[in-house]
Amino acid sequence: MLALLFDVGGQRYGLDITHVVEVIPVVRLRRIPAVPEYVAGIFRYRGRPAPVIDLTRLMTGSATPALLSARIILVRQPRQDASDGVIGLLVERAAAGLAEQGETAMRSGIATPEAPYLGGVAMAGDDMIQYVGVDQLLPADLRDRLFAEA
Repeated sequence: MLALLFDVGGQRYGLDITHVVEVIPVVRLRRIPAVPEYVAGIFRYRGRPAPVIDLTRLMTGSATPALLSARIILVRQPRQDASDGVIGLLVERAAAGLAEQGETAMRSGIATPEAPYLGGVAMAGDDMIQYVGVDQLLPADLRDRLFAEA
């Protein structure tokens, strides 16, 4: 499996490339009231609103720093009606290259029930990469709220 690498809180993570739609620079977001703080807002993507999750805030409690290297990774997110929506993941830096996850990825050995999206870990050179499962990223009730039909 190929993975897109990115940074959150100074740590390296990876996403299965088959979930990635596009990587874009940070755009201006419209904040939505009454959603968790890690929902950074929405923006218009190809004519439709796309919610953006601040992964740094979700994982560390602090907002993604306003850096030129920050990016929004657009990924497919399954919806209640079995179709795919698009959601943005705000990260500190998305790597220009990809890493191939081979048989070396393994469980971290630490249970994280409050972060079910955290997957196995693998070595890429001197870096340890933890994989993020897009399907487990959002609780079902929040996913349904973010992709509610009008």
